[in-house]
Amino acid sequence: MGQRFAGAQAPAPKKSNALRTILVITACIILVAALGAGGWIGYSKYKARQQALKGNPAAMVTPPTATQSNNALDILAKVQNAYTNLSSLTISGTSVMALDMSQLTAADLNPNAKKTAKTKKTRRPAGMPKAITNTTDVVIKLERPNLYCMEGTSKMSMGGITMSNKMAAWSSGDTNYTLMIMSGGAYKRYTAVKDRNTALMQGGQTGGLAVGIMDIFFNDSPNGMDRFIQDWGQTADDSVNGQDCYTLTGKIFGQKLEMWISKSSYMILQSQITLGAPVSNEDVDNAIDTFDTNTNQAQIAKDKAQAEQQAAMMTKLSGTLTDTYDDIQTNPPLTADDFHYQVPRGVRLVVQ
Repeated sequence: MGQRFAGAQAPAPKKSNALRTILVITACIILVAALGAGGWIGYSKYKARQQALKGNPAAMVTPPTATQSNNALDILAKVQNAYTNLSSLTISGTSVMALDMSQLTAADLNPNAKKTAKTKKTRRPAGMPKAITNTTDVVIKLERPNLYCMEGTSKMSMGGITMSNKMAAWSSGDTNYTLMIMSGGAYKRYTAVKDRNTALMQGGQTGGLAVGIMDIFFNDSPNGMDRFIQDWGQTADDSVNGQDCYTLTGKIFGQKLEMWISKSSYMILQSQITLGAPVSNEDVDNAIDTFDTNTNQAQIAKDKAQAEQQAAMMTKLSGTLTDTYDDIQTNPPLTADDFHYQVPRGVRLVVQ
């Protein structure tokens, strides 16, 4: 079966430099929404002990049968081999986030409000939109051993307001760069960072699938999601843009994850994360144990509290994050110029 795909059972993975997998699901959904919408979803004062919520049934995953699980892991191993045996890869497509925030209340954002204001805590926060839609055009270029360029140009709509954002992460040699231009240029950040993981977290938020494909191609963390993606199972065959696909379903941070995989090439053509399922304490603990590299116990406790804040909010946020890649070129001829991202004039470089 070759190399094991992220999600197959394996020995405990080596920890990455941050809560990498949390970012895969939350950065494109919660972080992007928070940055673009003025930081309305601020968790710093939130205590995670909310009442039990049933959550969104569409975001919940039925445990697979043994046959479904074995079939899924076999397909995923072939996916791993398909990507790691390529010398270069280019992909373009679209990432669409549709986020429903209509159930959020003032208490969700500030549960520490004074008791005298209790009646106001059930009201919606002033100025918060009920929904956010973000559509990103994604382009990815990869070449061994370490060249990459991932960029996204997006339009975000919320509460009658539309804004444009641009994000990129790239390296044409030894240095990794990131770029974020938010709110049509109101916020700009261009940085040189220490490694690819940091670059993807800071500037590569162009879609959850984009980061995952880069992980597979470069074999950065072949087993890094073992404790995060659970209940993998093969589901009914389907098609994407006329291509016959295997479909797989799993659970990531408590939320439903679906993948459409080409039967002919084993390239991932589409993925969708459905939000709104409850997140268990076990999900949070696994995230911290697997991806938090801090050794300071106080910092670990702080990281866990922040993850619990996100977890408590998840059942009140519903929606989907859908990535669809309609142009995939395997082993295309690429040059160094393909990995030189054109930074807009006047944006200063900051070295971290």
